[in-house]
Amino acid sequence: MALLYVNTKGEAHRKHSYSAGLDFDRSPYLYYLKRILGWKEKDRKGSFKFGRALEQAIEFHHDNQRGGVEKFIELWAPFKDDKEIRYTKTEKDWESLNRAGIEMMKLYLIRLPLLPIPLGGGSVFQREYSKEVFEGDPNYGEIHFAGKLDIVAYVDPTHPLLPSVHWKPEYGLLRPLVIDIKTSAVDLAERPGIVAYDKQLRIYSWLTGIRDVSFLWFKKASHTLSKGSSVTLLEDTGPFKAGSEAVVAQVGDDGAYLVLNDTVIELMNEAQGRKEDGSIDQTKAAKERKLNWLKENATWATESVITKQRLQFNAGFVTAESADDAGKIAASQIIRIVNAWKDKSWPQWMGVRYPTDDQSDGFFRAFILNDVNFRDENFKQHEEENLFDEEPEEGE
Repeated sequence: MALLYVNTKGEAHRKHSYSAGLDFDRSPYLYYLKRILGWKEKDRKGSFKFGRALEQAIEFHHDNQRGGVEKFIELWAPFKDDKEIRYTKTEKDWESLNRAGIEMMKLYLIRLPLLPIPLGGGSVFQREYSKEVFEGDPNYGEIHFAGKLDIVAYVDPTHPLLPSVHWKPEYGLLRPLVIDIKTSAVDLAERPGIVAYDKQLRIYSWLTGIRDVSFLWFKKASHTLSKGSSVTLLEDTGPFKAGSEAVVAQVGDDGAYLVLNDTVIELMNEAQGRKEDGSIDQTKAAKERKLNWLKENATWATESVITKQRLQFNAGFVTAESADDAGKIAASQIIRIVNAWKDKSWPQWMGVRYPTDDQSDGFFRAFILNDVNFRDENFKQHEEENLFDEEPEEGE
């Protein structure tokens, strides 16, 4: 009977996953450390805990059709006094992420009626799929690829946020859609359908047989407002509807003047006037002209009704050929892992310069540079395998 490896407890493992494949392709030695020896970084990243709380709050809201904001507050509260949690510069601290999560949930609830994510039974959360890759093969048979999907939604085939396809009656009344939830410090590419080329979504399409895939993407941002900041309205304000985006033209003590886009800001600059060298006039009279322009052409919004957090949704259609290619990649990984186990060979491929600069990676410091003190402080060996280890967040 084929197997991927036997862990330190003598247990044979026959399930492969996307995150495991990432580890092996990055460095077989990294795979060996994490999957076979069971080394894992201590769970100190605020980003991971925050992402889980947000996902669970969304799931709770769908199950109960209410209470998403309150659930996030409940799930995030236990980490307030945890001094070991590490935050990025964007995240700053617990209070900053608490505000970000509340604003993200409010934004999600505003946008939800327009998203292809039905409340109730139309959306299935945390559904696990498993597929034998080499069925009946004497060398690699009984090894499965497994994935736990954040959401599988069943929606109107003509939903405007899905790629246009010719939906035939024999396909069924509802169109299945894979939705992966991400929190990130960077924007998602907005080109329609581009997510169909994402490696993770392609392999989920191969695993499930579902051709429509998507990201529900939450971008984390600092709360500091400045001229030119992109914001989203959390309540109807002036001509702006809740959920619409705007640009900050001028920051005030407890809010900001908003305009539709950067082009309008340039009109404000022209109204304020310019000096001979082209710089904006900052005289008292010029600032008075600017204020008058703002009162006539911009919308004042208090800080409580705007957010710099962002929600994006992008869906794409994965062709059968593209999904099959992703499956071949998974198959290739399985073959190489099985052979590495048989040969007891786990080459170290991590590097120190582009395109594989791993110097900031904890595993590189702890095990490649052999920083024992760092390893003892930041790593532990765990006995239970978590097949669905979270991947690093985009832009973190």
